[in-house]
Amino acid sequence: MKVLFRLEELPHHLPCPVATIGNFDGIHLGHQELMRHLLDRSRAADGTPTVVTFNPHPLQVLAPNNAPRQIQTLPQKLSMLESLGIELVVVIPFNLSLAQTSARDFAVRILWEKMRLREIYVGPNFAFGHRREGSFSLLKEIGEEKGFIVGKIPQVQFRGTRVSSTAVRQALLSGQVALARRLLGRPFALEGVVVHGAATGGSIRIPTANLQTLNELVPRKGVYVSMLTVDGRRHKAVTNIGFRPTVSRENEPSPTIETHALDFDQDLYGREMSLEFIVRLRDERRFPDLGSLVAQIRQDISRARRYFRKLESVMPLTPDQPAGAPLEKS
Repeated sequence: MKVLFRLEELPHHLPCPVATIGNFDGIHLGHQELMRHLLDRSRAADGTPTVVTFNPHPLQVLAPNNAPRQIQTLPQKLSMLESLGIELVVVIPFNLSLAQTSARDFAVRILWEKMRLREIYVGPNFAFGHRREGSFSLLKEIGEEKGFIVGKIPQVQFRGTRVSSTAVRQALLSGQVALARRLLGRPFALEGVVVHGAATGGSIRIPTANLQTLNELVPRKGVYVSMLTVDGRRHKAVTNIGFRPTVSRENEPSPTIETHALDFDQDLYGREMSLEFIVRLRDERRFPDLGSLVAQIRQDISRARRYFRKLESVMPLTPDQPAGAPLEKS
């Protein structure tokens, strides 16, 4: 997949670009349905499946205090788009100058004159341009003027509710990682580097890897059944997100992300790791003493093992499964 970060890098003769445009945070089931349609149309037209997106998120420029925490980092988003079969991604830098561009100017000067789109498909509630003044109807009108096809993909729903990035964020912030997994079609994942922690896990013979992540959105504090991936291999795990109230001697400025891998004992310090969240076990809480904490952790590990045994009765898990692979048969 080719990724361009400046419109000036666009080739002069891009073969029949068939595109979509949006922020696509999370690449949830609705986005995936749009991408499948895009790929089908690209194959029919012998064209280039193209995604146009923005970085940073427009609200991070226009109203930073109201900007939603992003579900994915840009590298995660690009990796997901590549896995879906997209051939070209144009990441347009979003700034105040672009924010002042009218919807018509954006469609004509960028989508038509620079990219020469043949077809473009968008999702429900699509809007673009200055103050989001541009609608699907306007884009379709411009397409008829210039000679490119404009289409809209219907909403994707899960249990009667529209699948959206907002719904995924709400699920994660409330700790409903199993619901987020359903909306995303895969487990929600954090990525980062393993850093030194307080070494409490080692002292109680339950070693943990402490993840330092660039992801903006972290699930609600608590204990989760999880999967960690390091060096391309996936391992069953239990993860705690929180402030470690039983063992912390002072208020920590931000929650820690500590993961205990089941049946896996290697020094992970300094290595890159992906951490997927499968299901929530419990809230984080303070225990009267260290012994009570250890007993609860062992219960958490036992519950996680039972969960994985049940899961494997439906679909065997192997260490070589790629991170982000679905955990249930479709």
